[in-house]
Amino acid sequence: MVVLDVALAGVVRTIAGLPRLLVIYGLPWLLGTIALLILDVVVQDQLRLAPAPEWARNIVWAPFSAAAYLMLLRWVLDGASPTRPLNTFVARETWLAAPIVGLWFLAHIAISHAPFDLLQWLVLSADVRDYRWEDALPYYFAFVLAAWFIKSALAAWFFGLIVVVARCGWPDIREHWRLLRLHPVRLLLISLLAAAAVDGARILGSQVLGWLGAYQLAPRGMIPWRANIGWAFLADLAELPLQFLEFAIEGCILAEAYRRLLAERNAARSPADVKV
Repeated sequence: MVVLDVALAGVVRTIAGLPRLLVIYGLPWLLGTIALLILDVVVQDQLRLAPAPEWARNIVWAPFSAAAYLMLLRWVLDGASPTRPLNTFVARETWLAAPIVGLWFLAHIAISHAPFDLLQWLVLSADVRDYRWEDALPYYFAFVLAAWFIKSALAAWFFGLIVVVARCGWPDIREHWRLLRLHPVRLLLISLLAAAAVDGARILGSQVLGWLGAYQLAPRGMIPWRANIGWAFLADLAELPLQFLEFAIEGCILAEAYRRLLAERNAARSPADVKV
């Protein structure tokens, strides 16, 4: 019941705070999108390479995502209003949280690609023509499910580090461990529910964007890529609602979970701090 209550509270906070969440996410998204467009111009026009690899895009995106997460946490944990989002980008906490977010994103990419690699390594023979794909599907789905559990556990772990940075001003590993060990199973279940909600929103949103033809806006040309930068920005703009919902749903659910963990930890620690 506590798990469902936390998840429901996070969803309710997402719906009730949509305007404030949009303010939190809007500027980091805009600046991050511009940085990614510049990266594509450099990689495709200057270096004459293929589109920027996913790991490079995630590293560039990490500081902007870290700023958005910190503003979200200050709102959920302290009730602070995001009146000056630009100040967050120059704050020390943002640059401490950026490597954490970057590692989170890189781990997510690696684990997402792992099921097919494991299938090729452990199941499929050297000559795939000698193997029936229907026989490999149960193994593949098992690997995908395991990867989903691992990504959910890592999401809770990395988000907790961002919470510690927002609360303590630096990634205090001991404080992070104290929070994790309060209710580890409950936290994992909450993270699984958040992942399920995000996946559902992603699937539904992708179908809507495909039906609207948003994916057709992406430029097809390569060199000079900068000539298509306007279409690339429109394609990113079309995906903004989906990216925003993913950030808001996952962020609010996990932030609510850690808000309660922090409250429980402070309540357990307060009697020892009282002087008689």
